[in-house]
Amino acid sequence: MASGHAPPSLVLVADDPLWRAHLVQVLLEEGFQVVQRPFPRQLKELVAEAGARLAPRLLILHLSAERQNSASGAVMLLQGLRRRDQAIPLLLLLDAADEEQRAMLLDAGADDVLVQPFGLREFVARCRAILRRAGRQRIAQRSSSSAELLQVGPISLDREQCRVHLNGAEVNLTPREFRLLECFMLHPGRALSREQLLEQVWGPDYSGDSKSVDVHVLWLRRKLDVAGSRPELFITVRGIGYRLDPPRP
Repeated sequence: MASGHAPPSLVLVADDPLWRAHLVQVLLEEGFQVVQRPFPRQLKELVAEAGARLAPRLLILHLSAERQNSASGAVMLLQGLRRRDQAIPLLLLLDAADEEQRAMLLDAGADDVLVQPFGLREFVARCRAILRRAGRQRIAQRSSSSAELLQVGPISLDREQCRVHLNGAEVNLTPREFRLLECFMLHPGRALSREQLLEQVWGPDYSGDSKSVDVHVLWLRRKLDVAGSRPELFITVRGIGYRLDPPRP
């Protein structure tokens, strides 16, 4: 294993030691950090090591025709890996496979499949392409997770953890108060009618009257409007409903 605490960039698992060493040398010459492994005796050992201890940016599996077992063995392997780790990028190298088998393996969880004979330049290019896609996915996931945190003035709302903070201090809200605040924070500065709030927070089947909105806004004001501050965060819009006013700098 590579020295230091950083996980290896690539892990190559193959039975044939000469073929494995050849591919590793090619990858090293291209500037990758690589760890090589023979196939363990049991699938669960490979799944545990690759998913937990090695944590590769790319896992490359070379399956001989015997191990592939008409693609069924490879499918079981991929399914086991995916049950352990949905995100780990996987490149499958096969001695032989027809179009139907390649499609089956891609559906089972491989990110790409290369069948012998293949050129080494193509092999390296496929590795880079998978790593680029994985990098874009990580960026997209970070962007998506950032949308889970809403911020309006001194109030922050974590939609994933269902937590609310006011000036850094956590505020305890009931589930309905939380959903009502979330609705306001998704539309800062916009006047929302009581009917809109009832539909969004209480649901379209709610049969009570709009006074429930007034009561819950009152509770939010008590918990979240900074004592004595002007202007208030939750503003009554006459004849319509309420809006959450972002404080002006």
